[in-house]
Amino acid sequence: MPRFGKSAPIRRSARINLRVAVTVSGKYPSGKPFTEETHVLSISKYGAKMHTRLPLRVGTEIRVQPRRRAEAALFRVVWTGQEGTPRAGEVGIEYVTVSNLLGVVFPE
Repeated sequence: MPRFGKSAPIRRSARINLRVAVTVSGKYPSGKPFTEETHVLSISKYGAKMHTRLPLRVGTEIRVQPRRRAEAALFRVVWTGQEGTPRAGEVGIEYVTVSNLLGVVFPE
């Protein structure tokens, strides 16, 4: 999650625009499971921004698996795009445990 300075957010890591097909799964607070075929829009060392049609809430834990890989990672939703804005349908997610799910090496 970015920290905020006087004028703009200060990111913990560089962001790379990278579209990757993924399968997202998890459970709603009601316990009902969900799965969606979607895509990541950008990534950083600590998380990603992705597109979704699911009504995800901040704090929801989701499993993200790139479609051509066997590995998956657990993420937590940290922000959701507001309906009626250019970010509608986007969510920010961060790793529950930092991983390198997509194989991109970020500088320290």
